Amino acid sequence: PPVCVFPGEKEVAEFQASFVIGIEEIDGVEIELQAEAMAAYLAARREAQAQGLSITPRDGAEGARRSFADTLRLWNSRFLPATDFWLARGRLTAAEVEKLKTLPVREQVREVLNLEKRGIFFNSSFTASIIYSVAPPGASQHLSMLALDVNEYRSKKARDILARHGWFRTVKTDAPHFTFLGRKKEELKSLGLKKFVSESGEYWIPNI
Repeated sequence: PPVCVFPGEKEVAEFQASFVIGIEEIDGVEIELQAEAMAAYLAARREAQAQGLSITPRDGAEGARRSFADTLRLWNSRFLPATDFWLARGRLTAAEVEKLKTLPVREQVREVLNLEKRGIFFNSSFTASIIYSVAPPGASQHLSMLALDVNEYRSKKARDILARHGWFRTVKTDAPHFTFLGRKKEELKSLGLKKFVSESGEYWIPNI
């Protein structure tokens, strides 16, 4: 992507329209990815099926390509309940909540992150940062059509198959999320990524 955060739907739509998009129906769900990413996913799926395994998209169509509106809706699914939660507990006033809700998206994100520095958290359990569970609007890797959330993320065999086809987990707080890098694992370190291993398995994250 040309930017870290897309400002709106127009910019996302123009970016996505610049690619050849692969569209496939998987178990009754139609998903969309960049064509090369789709070809690699289907190859991984065929390899898995030959071994009696399955690799399927998680959470319907939005497990793959997303629009700006999708990312805004997912953000609000955490943001709005959190404002109600903290208002009821007296940590936010009605005026503060109203101001937050009417801010432009980018300013709203900034204010939410500032509040989280004070312990007013906006994730679904109100105990950690909102960005541990959802990307800010316009920032999701799904907008690039190179990300796929996978139901079988707990299966090491499935993860290994996906890796052989260029798909790796790149967000250590989002275990079902895989990103198509289109490279072999042996190349990732030289591309500025480092391996992170947790109880849920292996991730490749920016080495910053």
